[in-house]
Amino acid sequence: MGELLVVLVGNLLTMIDMTELFGGRRRRSRAAAFARGARVEIPCVLRSEELTAGRERRGRLAVGDGPVRWLPVGGEAAEFDPGELTMQAVDRQAVTFHAAGGRTELRLHPDEAPLVLRALAS
Repeated sequence: MGELLVVLVGNLLTMIDMTELFGGRRRRSRAAAFARGARVEIPCVLRSEELTAGRERRGRLAVGDGPVRWLPVGGEAAEFDPGELTMQAVDRQAVTFHAAGGRTELRLHPDEAPLVLRALAS
């Protein structure tokens, strides 16, 4: 009986996505801080002719008080103003937006897309 319980618990633990579990907590914390008016940094992947030389780069978008800023990993911050964004694809892990002209592509978690879109609209 004890061995069966160990096998069941082991199988259940492999089904739990720990990254998603802890990532959800961080996303909720960022959303709450944004709602309070604080500036937050949203993890994303950006491909832009101007900001990333046309290559995909991981980084963060700083949203909140002031203009939206692109904060690349190991690079210099720059203002991010892509213009109108159109949603291209969405799944549980990411939503992809393209800017007019297709020169910019932005991917981020679907839970955080409303924060970024609100910040870009203001």
